[in-house]
Amino acid sequence: MQALHGRNLLRLGVLFLCCTSLDAAVKRAPRGISKNPKAPLPNVFFEAEGKVLRWRLKPGDILELKKFSDQSVKTGNETLKRSVYHRVLLETMTAEPAKGYLLNGTFQTLLKGIQAKKAYTETEEYTASFYLNPTGKFEVPKDQYMPNIRSVPSFSTTQDPALEGDARLDVGMPWDAPGEEAMQFDKLIAVPFNVRYEYRGIETVKSEQGEKNCHKFISNYELNYGNQENNGPRVFGYVTSVWFWNAEDGIPYYAQEDYNVIIINTEGLANEFKIKSRSYYRKYTKRNDPGKITLAENLKNSIAAEDPQVVVRVTDNGVAIALPDVFFETNSATLSSEAKAALERIGKILRTVENRHIRVRGHTDNVGDEKYNQELSERRAQAVADYLIDETDIASDAMSYDGRGATDPIADNSIAEGRAKNRRVEIILLDK
Repeated sequence: MQALHGRNLLRLGVLFLCCTSLDAAVKRAPRGISKNPKAPLPNVFFEAEGKVLRWRLKPGDILELKKFSDQSVKTGNETLKRSVYHRVLLETMTAEPAKGYLLNGTFQTLLKGIQAKKAYTETEEYTASFYLNPTGKFEVPKDQYMPNIRSVPSFSTTQDPALEGDARLDVGMPWDAPGEEAMQFDKLIAVPFNVRYEYRGIETVKSEQGEKNCHKFISNYELNYGNQENNGPRVFGYVTSVWFWNAEDGIPYYAQEDYNVIIINTEGLANEFKIKSRSYYRKYTKRNDPGKITLAENLKNSIAAEDPQVVVRVTDNGVAIALPDVFFETNSATLSSEAKAALERIGKILRTVENRHIRVRGHTDNVGDEKYNQELSERRAQAVADYLIDETDIASDAMSYDGRGATDPIADNSIAEGRAKNRRVEIILLDK
């Protein structure tokens, strides 16, 4: 699959990214005044007032997007099928009246075989910062790849379902807005397109968080970039989506997408992408350390009586449950009977913890070959993830795994006691 840069191959159709708008800050934001009193500075938050099709967040809010895709990628006579999970976390840092919201994002790509009841393998993670206008327009630095699909969805600046008269957006009415997709070939390029939207009224939809009445609209756009004469990349195809908008929270609630695109690289090799995806959105406030400490204490109390060797600790990204090296055969990823019993107890507890993605991460000490340690850490993490899914009914879509070898020690590798602590598999309940 050398037709595309690896990043494109993993991420095409990754997101229709969530952007974010502000609620409380909208009403507090003062109207900026220039030196000329007749030329007030723009305030994008005032423009959003009274409308329901607008992004809304307040500083400190985190918007989570979970996008699950069944992908078919055809190159020549070969077809690769896979399931791809994109997890995006966007934290609102500031609200600037002239630009909108400054978002700091984390973008993760996870893979597994299509329809496989297995944990996802974590493959890539990127961070990025960009601005979002409440109407949906992105402002992304030119050298930044993520978010790769930008300004979708965006909304009409003149009409909205909450307005009256000619400004009211009624069922069947369309609007248009520009968007673009960033693609990495020999260099980063931006593929522009125009999106046609159509409002479909209010409809009840069921998502991970239950049923909700949402504003429904559809979007369609075509991609047509490059030509045969310039020997550069060519992109053509179409994308259709159905959106359900949560007006109360100012974010999407659920979306479905069909992505049918052919990309021809600079060598003339074509990749045909057929992608069907479903996206789930939620908004929450950044978890603070006291909250994580409470969760960790509750887990300790639940686990310690039966499994005193299992260590629970607070990390930068969540709460980690560390399984000791003795749960595995020496230099093996085979779970011991003691490990299986402990995982069954832990699995029952994990099923009671809502809205947390579970990452299983393997670690070793620094003794021996680096490549061997890396592979052993991955195999042990996979064994734990597979057991939790197969034997304790943890949802496979809620779990991923990876290995870090000896790169993340928690103790001194120069002494035997420290090396023993470093040989571990951690089950991490992520908060970011």
